[in-house]
Amino acid sequence: MAEKVVRDISTRKIIGMPVYSCNEGLYLGNIRQLLVDVKACAIQGFILERRRLGKDERILPFEAVYNFGEDGVTVETATCIERRGQSSRFIRALRHPVSIIGSRVFTTGGRTLGKIEEYRFNSATGKISGLEIAPDGFFKVRSLVNGEHIIAIAGRTVMLKDEATDDAMDIENTFLTNMGNAAETVKEKASEFMSNTADMTKRLSANINEKMEKMKKRDADFNETTSWEEEQEKTVSPNATISSANNQEKLDHPNVPQQNPDQAPLKDEIAIDEDAVLEKHVLTEGVDEIDDAGIDNPDANNIAESDLKQKLD
Repeated sequence: MAEKVVRDISTRKIIGMPVYSCNEGLYLGNIRQLLVDVKACAIQGFILERRRLGKDERILPFEAVYNFGEDGVTVETATCIERRGQSSRFIRALRHPVSIIGSRVFTTGGRTLGKIEEYRFNSATGKISGLEIAPDGFFKVRSLVNGEHIIAIAGRTVMLKDEATDDAMDIENTFLTNMGNAAETVKEKASEFMSNTADMTKRLSANINEKMEKMKKRDADFNETTSWEEEQEKTVSPNATISSANNQEKLDHPNVPQQNPDQAPLKDEIAIDEDAVLEKHVLTEGVDEIDDAGIDNPDANNIAESDLKQKLD
């Protein structure tokens, strides 16, 4: 087996960590709670989560732990797990459990240092090695106080020596730092999003206004064209009106022959032509009669013939 590594273990990290047995290779459960020995100011053991069908709580004694790893806790054998009530050494810790996290820290001189946010213990002895105190009292920043200055641990208070403030160290709260960085990132992203949203809204509004102007212009052009066509229909010439009426009549009576209104009736034209032909025939017979008569006076004949020809013409 690997050698034990002695180091300080954070209580927040140990909660929820799985436990395995090295000899059997069994998974024994996850750590649910720490049992604190207030007299020894040390970790006495760990309460494991209940099994689905199990009724009794199971306890892992601190001395049974083989190693605290990064991802789990190992023990040599599964038989080291005890049931609640099996041993009397855990009775006080079980009946009067102490939650050190959230307790107020005081010094023997009556000075309030703040609240405990987290504490650490030695992986080899289980002794509480340090207290992480929030800056809500004497300390203005998150500080780590050495566990050797602990005098007593009660229900919701922890008493320290006055010398505890002398060797206290400022530490960085990784969680709060990450939260602050995350808050700044969220703020920057929100500002960028709002700026992009405003720009997008402006562009969208401009496009909508442009489309509306085009639609208004198109409607105005259409109304103007319609008005012009109506004026043209009102000022149309009479001949166009007559022609339109004639065209309508042709559509209404397609088999009736249409006549030009400027021309005379066809019957009158035929009558005029017949009279002209008759008159020409009579005059022609008159010339022939003059020739057949054999009149000796040539001048008279010429005059009569000339008159008839003029009439014929």
